[in-house]
Amino acid sequence: MKRRDFLKAALGTGFYLTARRLFPESLSGYDVGIAKGADYERATAEAVRLVGGINRYVKPGDTVVVKPNIAWNSPPELKATTDPVVVRTIVHLCFQALASKVYLFDRTCNNPKLTYVNSGIEKAAKSAGAKVLYVNDVTEKLYKKISIDGAEVLNETTVNRYVLESDVFINVPVAKHHSSAGLTLGMKNLMGITGDNRGKWHWHIHESISDINMGVKSHLTIIDATNIMLKNGPTGGSTDYLNRLDTIIASPDIVSADASAAVLFNKNPRSIGYIAKAYQKGIGKIEGFSSHTVSL
Repeated sequence: MKRRDFLKAALGTGFYLTARRLFPESLSGYDVGIAKGADYERATAEAVRLVGGINRYVKPGDTVVVKPNIAWNSPPELKATTDPVVVRTIVHLCFQALASKVYLFDRTCNNPKLTYVNSGIEKAAKSAGAKVLYVNDVTEKLYKKISIDGAEVLNETTVNRYVLESDVFINVPVAKHHSSAGLTLGMKNLMGITGDNRGKWHWHIHESISDINMGVKSHLTIIDATNIMLKNGPTGGSTDYLNRLDTIIASPDIVSADASAAVLFNKNPRSIGYIAKAYQKGIGKIEGFSSHTVSL
């Protein structure tokens, strides 16, 4: 039985219908929603509204995984990690849609006990009610092997079981330069859900990134492009590398989300190898999608 069906049965039809009236499912909306404004809480909520609203993705009783970029031991102002206000807002939205649980984590590159704190994300997520997990200990209990049909290099890989067992997976990257991949956006953010030796991924980075996105679907991608890192990524290290855009991008199509973000860097999306490969593999659209921008 789905969790939302269990909730309906356990709490009664009256409660369920009241919840549905309070949090109605929106129309499908645009393929990509872009909100611009210095109020990141409002911009995040508006970008999600433009793609149908949170109730399109999260149903009463659902278990949700929210996956920001928390890879680096870096403060929020350097933008190596996802903005904590964006993260907190997404968790709040999930609970407004009556999610039963929201888990949040990243398999970090630096020590997670440092990155989670110094990024501001652990505090922000917990304040909104999320369960923050440490997942750097790669065990068979925590990571499960999957096969990816049609993969170029990742025919098999391991994925965090919380992602595989969740009802909804929300991908929340920060938009920045990357020395190997060109840019790190939504698709690349999935490196943090795997238990693999990610160093080997860099031998075929564009193939690997597109492969993992064949194997695991992000139900909603919300890109933090509030202050994009133009060089020296993925770690950055100076505010001189940043370009403040106060922009949030949301889409159920991760390829369209990444393509929209690439344009902010004055890049043709097809010039980013994993975006081009993902389009070729039928994961999503590079062009021909509907998009709407709101300035707040």
